[in-house]
Amino acid sequence: MGQSNLTFRMYAINNPRAVSTNVNNPCGPKFEELDIDQKKSVLNILHKLHDYLAKTAGDHDCGNNMHDKKRSLSVQDAFEYLSTVVRGQDMFNASIQCILDSKDDVGIRCIGATSEKLTDVSDVKYLESTRPQMPLICRFQRAFVTVIHRMLLLLVCVGLVWSVLSYMKYRWRREEEEIRKMYDIAEKIIDVLKSHNEACQENKGLEPYLPIPHVRDSLIQPEDRKKMKNVWNRAVDFLAASESRLQTEKQRIGGSDFMVWRWVQPLAQYDKVSAVPSKVWQGQAFHLDRRNSPPNSLTPCLKIRNMFDPVIEVGDHWHLTIQEAILEKCSDNDGIVHIAVDKNSREGCVYVKCLAPEYAGKAFKALHGSWFDGKLVTVKYLRLDRYHHRFPSAINCNTPLKPSNKYMTSMSHLRLRTTATTSSSQGTS
Repeated sequence: MGQSNLTFRMYAINNPRAVSTNVNNPCGPKFEELDIDQKKSVLNILHKLHDYLAKTAGDHDCGNNMHDKKRSLSVQDAFEYLSTVVRGQDMFNASIQCILDSKDDVGIRCIGATSEKLTDVSDVKYLESTRPQMPLICRFQRAFVTVIHRMLLLLVCVGLVWSVLSYMKYRWRREEEEIRKMYDIAEKIIDVLKSHNEACQENKGLEPYLPIPHVRDSLIQPEDRKKMKNVWNRAVDFLAASESRLQTEKQRIGGSDFMVWRWVQPLAQYDKVSAVPSKVWQGQAFHLDRRNSPPNSLTPCLKIRNMFDPVIEVGDHWHLTIQEAILEKCSDNDGIVHIAVDKNSREGCVYVKCLAPEYAGKAFKALHGSWFDGKLVTVKYLRLDRYHHRFPSAINCNTPLKPSNKYMTSMSHLRLRTTATTSSSQGTS
C-alpha cells in the first residue's frame, strides 16, 4: 500500500518551514497543544503503527497469518511493539487520541467493546488497519477469486432464469399436447355416438344412449386410464359446453345409476347431412376465446391437423381437394400464399403460409375448432424459419391464393344447414 496521509503530515511537522506556513495538522485542536518534539514523536508512533497494522492485516487477508494472528491488534500488544519508539504511556495515548480526533481516514481504525463512537482513549480495545498491505500476487489472487465468485453468482442467476423459462416452456408444451389429445378424444366420442345412433336407426331394440364410463372404456386402454384421466375430464367438459347435439342425462342400467350420452340430432337433418358429399365443412365445434385461442400471432405460418386420413384417401389428386377446402373456408382472407399437404401424415397435417401474421391470425380463427369431413380441425402457429426449412419453395411465394371456382363445394353443408334452419323457422312461424 502507499503511505498514508500521516507521512506527508509528519514531514510537514519535521520541516520548520512547513510548520511556519500553518500546514493543517492531522489530529485536531489537541495536537496543536504539543511542542515540536512531541508532534514528531506522535507522528513517528502513528507511522510505525500504521505500517505494522497494514502488514498484519495484509498477512491475515492473504492467509499468511502464522501462529494464528488476528487481523486487529490489541492496544496492549501495540504498546509493547512500539516500546522502542514510545517515550512513555502519555505519548502513546496522545497518538491514539490523534486517531480518534482525526476527521480523515488515517489508515488506522479504533475498535471498542461496543459499536458506539469512541471519543476517549480508555474505550479503545483494538487497533486495525483500514489499508492492508498485500503483495502483488496476493492482490491478483484475491481479484481472481472475486471475479470467479461473481461469475459463479452470475451463472447461478442465469441458470435459475433458464430453469424457470424451461419449466414454463415445458408447461406450455404439455398444455398444448393435452389440448390436442382432448380434441382427439372429443372427436372419437362423437364418432362413437354417431355410429351408435346409426345402429339405433337400424335396430330399434337398442337403447338410444350410451353410459359415459362405457364410452371411456371403449376408447382408452386400461393401462392408460389413470394417465389420461385429466384429458378425459377436459373432453367431457368441453363437449358439455360446446356440443349442442350431445345430451347428458342419468339412466338406471342394471340396477345402478349411470350418466349417459344421447345423440339428439334430428333424423331428417341427419339424413340431409349424410346426403352431402364428403370433404365439406360441417360447422364450428366451439367458439374461440382466450382459453382455446392464443393471442395475436407473431408468425405468418400455420400447422393444421385432422384435415384428412391418409389411409382412406383415394386417387392421385385428393390433396387438391384439401387445398381447395382451406381456400374456400378462408375465402375472405387475401393473405394465403402457400399451402402444402403432407400426404403421409397420420395426423392429417396441412401447412399454410400467409403474407403477414395478421393474415395467419385470421386463418386461425376461421379454421381452428371447425368440423371437416367428420373430423375436428385444430390449428397451431409455426415459426417462419421452420416452415422455410421444410418447404424451401415457399420462400419466394407472395401471390395470394384463391379458390379455383365460385361454387364453394366444401361449404355446401353449411349452406344446407343454414337453409334448413331458415325453412324450419318459417314453418314454425
